[in-house]
Amino acid sequence: MLMAVATASAAAPAPPFPDARLQGSFQLAGRVIAAHAVRGEHVGQTVARVWSFNSTCPSGQCPQIALVRARAGGSDSLVLKRVGPGQYRGNGSFSLPLRCAGRVYPHGEQVPFTISVRITLAVPFGDAIVATRVSATYLNRRRINRTRCVAALGHDAASYHGHLTPIAAI
Repeated sequence: MLMAVATASAAAPAPPFPDARLQGSFQLAGRVIAAHAVRGEHVGQTVARVWSFNSTCPSGQCPQIALVRARAGGSDSLVLKRVGPGQYRGNGSFSLPLRCAGRVYPHGEQVPFTISVRITLAVPFGDAIVATRVSATYLNRRRINRTRCVAALGHDAASYHGHLTPIAAI
């Protein structure tokens, strides 16, 4: 039994880009994989996004990176933590307006979410290895009503893949 465990762990593939640096703006193509009671979204819908990553250390893979996501209502930012070689995850939230009893509450709906990012391709650049392609997921399991009204709020999720934009590579 011990021999099978040792053989299985020896056969496990190494992460493809354990030292690649995640930095710059990435053009992402995505697909909505879950959308329940979310205005303007449906399962299978394709979306385009730009996410910008800023490393928080001088070289290599940082323990955490800052992510800024452009959204229809502006942008949001969050810190992603390294959870493995070439893999990052973080949680954040943003607010949306919600109508209640004839009044619009600008921050009436809170949307907590989790973002996971994996480096899928990297290239040498000087003395470093730089991420040039990523895959990512966005997951919102529930939305929170911040008004006094009863409202049936939804949830959504999307998967993405994309590449470093040419301007960011300069």
